[in-house]
Amino acid sequence: MHPQITPEMKLGMKEFENTMFMLNVQPTAKNIDKFALQGDLLPERLDDIAWALPAYLSTDFNLFFIFAPNINNHWAISCSQVQIEDGNRITAMSETVPTGMGLNAVNELSPSSAIELIAYLKTLEVNRLGYFDEHIGDMIRNQK
Repeated sequence: MHPQITPEMKLGMKEFENTMFMLNVQPTAKNIDKFALQGDLLPERLDDIAWALPAYLSTDFNLFFIFAPNINNHWAISCSQVQIEDGNRITAMSETVPTGMGLNAVNELSPSSAIELIAYLKTLEVNRLGYFDEHIGDMIRNQK
């Protein structure tokens, strides 16, 4: 009997790029502490709806997790590349991309950091806050 290959095990592979981390729970001011990274880094409000969390920061590549209802009005964590100036001033954000695509980009630069981010998402999964979905992209494309 072979172990089941779960989506996050495909980190670094092309087929992981369309994987999304879907949320079972909408982040709110009352529950945002459940989404803390490393125990004390909390997502912050991006606007009236979405939340943002620095996922990977370096001198030449910065990635934020974006918590928003951006998959057919279902809450998910997608990724956005961010430009930061003066140490903490965000000057530009890219369009969001699937969770898997963002994690693969981090994996190219720092495999250990990508594994830490997978561990963070797996913790959310264990706490029933969300789950990896490698087929959601197919469903969205088929609806168009």
